[in-house]
Amino acid sequence: MSLKIKIAVTLGSILLIALILYLRKDYCKCKDRISYQHIDLNKEIDLDVLYTPTDSTELQNILLSWKNFSEESDTYQTVNKSGYFYNRNLLVVRHTVHGAKHYGAIVLPKDYDENKKYPLLVWANGLDQSNPTVDLRGLGKVFMRLKDYFILVPSYRGQALVANGRRYCSDGFFGDAFDGATDDALRLLALAKSEFKGIDNNRVVVSGTSRGGTVALLMGIRDPGINAVISIAAPTNFFSEEMYNRYTKQYKYQFLSHKKTIGAIRAKMIKSSPIYFVEKYPNALLLIHGENDKIVPVSHAHKVIAKLKQKENFEYRITDQGHAIDNQTLYIMDWLRQHN
Repeated sequence: MSLKIKIAVTLGSILLIALILYLRKDYCKCKDRISYQHIDLNKEIDLDVLYTPTDSTELQNILLSWKNFSEESDTYQTVNKSGYFYNRNLLVVRHTVHGAKHYGAIVLPKDYDENKKYPLLVWANGLDQSNPTVDLRGLGKVFMRLKDYFILVPSYRGQALVANGRRYCSDGFFGDAFDGATDDALRLLALAKSEFKGIDNNRVVVSGTSRGGTVALLMGIRDPGINAVISIAAPTNFFSEEMYNRYTKQYKYQFLSHKKTIGAIRAKMIKSSPIYFVEKYPNALLLIHGENDKIVPVSHAHKVIAKLKQKENFEYRITDQGHAIDNQTLYIMDWLRQHN
């Protein structure tokens, strides 16, 4: 074999290895866990029975289960620390509950001084059934605008956190995408409050879009210590045959792919539906939705508005956009300055 051929083979091997490493960098083991194999496991259920209207007893049982929920994690560890993320310290933390690992990002305020007090924002990310990740690279504008904030980004169960070129895959069922995701976010928030002296507990805000907007509402409902909630393009009622028919496979995956009693299935659907509890959140709430939203109908927002129209610290905006609302940033920032 000539020298030129040897060099070409060597270079080709190096390029092949580099390509494999590059592809593996973006490989997400969380994605491999998503399976629709069992979505028809409960197909014998009569939908008329399943969606029988809820009553006060069923709702009170859910409220009691939330009251008894523990926000404490069993263990906590910082697994990665960076001092150059938009000129701010970024911590990737792992906390465990009953042996299950959950990851989250904590971005410290610029020039953080633990002897000072800073507001905190929980960024509740949306849902992409085909790509179960939350990538910090997509949140640059948030980090740049809120330099004096702690920013928390939970990766929910079954979802990977992408930070500093690495993926951290949280344990659990990705279909526990609303009430379960709220559990995870509340625990990350409780952990941050216990570990960082500089957090002003009276200036905590949760913001999210789509699924994240649902989680933001549920966090406020379950933790009235949260000072403000911003919910954008959020589904607010999953206890509905209309949602069953709209989201079909994804809905079945989330709510019907495990063998449970009708009561347990109903409870999960209702727990994922802020519309039944939203009037219990006492603090400032901003709701934004697009009139032309084809993914989450604007009726979800209108039903919340009808319930809260007498609430003093409630504001809403119905825009002419669709599910992606990108022209309200200045309004949101102004609202945030007023209420947090």
